[in-house]
Amino acid sequence: MAAVFTAELGLTQHDSLTAAQQAASEAASASGGRSFTCVVFQQGGRLMLTTAFSNAFLINHVVAEPAAKGGNPRMATNRPMDPAHVRAIGKYLIENERNYILPPVTLNVRSVPAIHVPRGNFATTVGFVVIGDETRFSVTDGQHRLAAISKASESLTDPNSTFMGDSVSVVIVVEPDLARIHQDFADAAQTKQIPASLLAAFNTREPLNRVLTKIVDGSTLFHGRIDETSKNLSKNSPAVFLLNQVRGMVKELLFRDYALSESSIPTRSNQVIGSTERQDAFVERTLSMMETLTRHMTPWAAISELPTSGGPANQVVDYRKHYINMTATGLVIIGHVAYEIEKNPDPAWRAARYKDLATKVDWRRDADIWQGAIISGDKISTTRAPGRLAARRVMATIGLSPTDIVEGGLQGAEPLLSIEA
Repeated sequence: MAAVFTAELGLTQHDSLTAAQQAASEAASASGGRSFTCVVFQQGGRLMLTTAFSNAFLINHVVAEPAAKGGNPRMATNRPMDPAHVRAIGKYLIENERNYILPPVTLNVRSVPAIHVPRGNFATTVGFVVIGDETRFSVTDGQHRLAAISKASESLTDPNSTFMGDSVSVVIVVEPDLARIHQDFADAAQTKQIPASLLAAFNTREPLNRVLTKIVDGSTLFHGRIDETSKNLSKNSPAVFLLNQVRGMVKELLFRDYALSESSIPTRSNQVIGSTERQDAFVERTLSMMETLTRHMTPWAAISELPTSGGPANQVVDYRKHYINMTATGLVIIGHVAYEIEKNPDPAWRAARYKDLATKVDWRRDADIWQGAIISGDKISTTRAPGRLAARRVMATIGLSPTDIVEGGLQGAEPLLSIEA
């Protein structure tokens, strides 16, 4: 590899790694540049380097050329910038200055910088790249991360901040052709979105997700029966719910709004359950609710006696077809009603209402209480207004007076969650 690269791309070979390092150091001194240790390799027939640049270096040496919205993107290096995305990443960096992670970015350089490598026909080798003050890189992948770094640097004014000295791993592609740079961006975008359930399971920085995982682990019904990795729940899955569907119920319990935007959740979570003590109290009360419902409600009581895998666990598939409380819509309704019940400070009163919720409400899919609300024909509605109507009917059934709920007060057509009706 090295011999081909030397002939075509101007790498300089040396008899030893020490000699390569010395030559790079001398070149940097002579040109006023800097020498970076890197890994030199080939991918797709092109020379590539990987190293790490400090945030300060990235701000000074990387140039983004985003296309203007409504303009011709083929004339620019990068896609149009999304300011909201930059703000979201910047906020994350500022709030977690000493505890954050940024994935590698991919940069492009159109002319080959000075690269010194040890002699040998290696597929991959350590080398030293010399970068002068005049060298500028463009962004193949990561322009929003880099813009957020720049924005965060303007806000982090503490003289003791180490942010500007932090580094980001970079892959450098040597490519002069703009069309190929565009193709590299498209190729780098071939990623799969993380399912919401998996993101909720992993992102325990968010208080909502911390209480969510404790509720799942501590609940007789949920423990071992929640799909925490999938985007959609298969009709033949023995899991009772997706983790993201349980999260919808928890959002109702906390905020009375399963559809609260993700950007609003950190602030609201900190207001409601910002401390460890509040989180523990919320988990305790939610698990108490879940245990009462699981003991007395059909089919939750029967499911809690089943193994979590094997043939008998497949009974869950049949229950899902016939019961509202086996759907994400049902969970949201339960969460909405529970929000009202939780306003009462008397534990005995709350326990009695939860027993009523389990025993006095007919949770069968063909029950009259759901018709004309969330049930229309053979389908379960996944919009907010029918769900709120069903919740009001449930509260009336158990004798709960929703004095602060205005008929039709929460309108909209947002989908409840990604569900299997």
